[in-house]
Amino acid sequence: MSAIEAKSIEFPPQPAYDAGTLALKGARVTLRRPVMTDAHDVFAGMNDFDVVKNLSRAPWPYTLHDAVSWLDGVENGGGPRMAYPFAIVTGGRLIGTVGISNHGDAIELGYWIARDSWGRGYATEAARLAVGFAFTHLQLKELEAGHFVDNAASGRVLTKLGFAYTHTVARFSKARDCDVDCRMMILPHARFAAGQNDSEGGTDHGG
Repeated sequence: MSAIEAKSIEFPPQPAYDAGTLALKGARVTLRRPVMTDAHDVFAGMNDFDVVKNLSRAPWPYTLHDAVSWLDGVENGGGPRMAYPFAIVTGGRLIGTVGISNHGDAIELGYWIARDSWGRGYATEAARLAVGFAFTHLQLKELEAGHFVDNAASGRVLTKLGFAYTHTVARFSKARDCDVDCRMMILPHARFAAGQNDSEGGTDHGG
């Protein structure tokens, strides 16, 4: 997707999301809009360098104030919504987040999972729900995603959804305070639809 195409996309409004009533339910996880009462769960999951190092824009150290500030932006961000973040909930608590974001040059899927929930297939299930939302509700034709080269587990999650590698770029990691090689991937709607019956599960560490 070209930069012009990405910039021209204004996500269609999702009143149920803004009202906090949208719930995307899978077999074991549910996606919903993050709310301020999630702050301690967000902080607990992100207060771990092995989680945050896999994200490009999260700071380190990660504080409770960072969690509160992010949630305030989700709840009170004005103007056209250029991102749809979701809390990944299982057992009544947030174990990570997943979202669709317009970065101007691409519309990307991103996610993280707390360490105590790694290796259970939650990321794959949550990402599949978010991708379905992107293609069905946001009417996108394709999505991009990427993972740092030392986070191969995230690549396995994305491959299960049908993402295919395209190129490698240097992407700044705020937590590491340096550029890190990032392997970029793309998923057309048609390929995702064709693979909906693929098996799930496996290791997942966030991406």
